[in-house]
Amino acid sequence: MKKTYKIFIILYFLFFNFITFAQIGASPGDEDDNGGTALEGGDPPAASINSKLWLLILLGIVYSFFLIERNRKRKI
Repeated sequence: MKKTYKIFIILYFLFFNFITFAQIGASPGDEDDNGGTALEGGDPPAASINSKLWLLILLGIVYSFFLIERNRKRKI
């Protein structure tokens, strides 16, 4: 009983994943504003990830020093 229950759960999540991302094909005449089909869509706007990158680097360095000091205190 447990084994079949586990199999049903695995199959449910496997098929749910396929159903969730399934897309209906576009008709030959369906084109969006950019000339692509409805499934392809247009180009998304560019994401600016460089603006706060220095902050992430600084936080990573501080966090690594924190971890190193914590590990040194444990060894002593």
